[in-house]
Amino acid sequence: MLLTSIERIHMLSDEFTSISDERLTMYIEDASLEVSSLPVPEIYQERLARYLAAHLAILSVSKDQTVIREKVDIIERQYSAPNKNIGLLASKWGQEYQRILDELEEQIKPKKSINLMVL
Repeated sequence: MLLTSIERIHMLSDEFTSISDERLTMYIEDASLEVSSLPVPEIYQERLARYLAAHLAILSVSKDQTVIREKVDIIERQYSAPNKNIGLLASKWGQEYQRILDELEEQIKPKKSINLMVL
């Protein structure tokens, strides 16, 4: 069962228009499978799947380095440093996915307390 849709991914940003619907569907399937296995409330599952699918899709089209300077005479090209972020930190969509998970973990995790009885 898909937890989000191609239309909802497209609404996030114009950068997803260059990715085919078939590829987006594959990323949505992967994200839906991943999110459905998490112990999170159902009302958060669509949102998590949307951001994870967006993260996976952006990773497939983003380049590690971009040209930041070119020179024509005596050809020269300077590239930016490769992205040092890995995993979910590699995209703003992955970062949002992680932020939501962290927030949910704080809400779901039982508070530690000490029960003392004075005799």
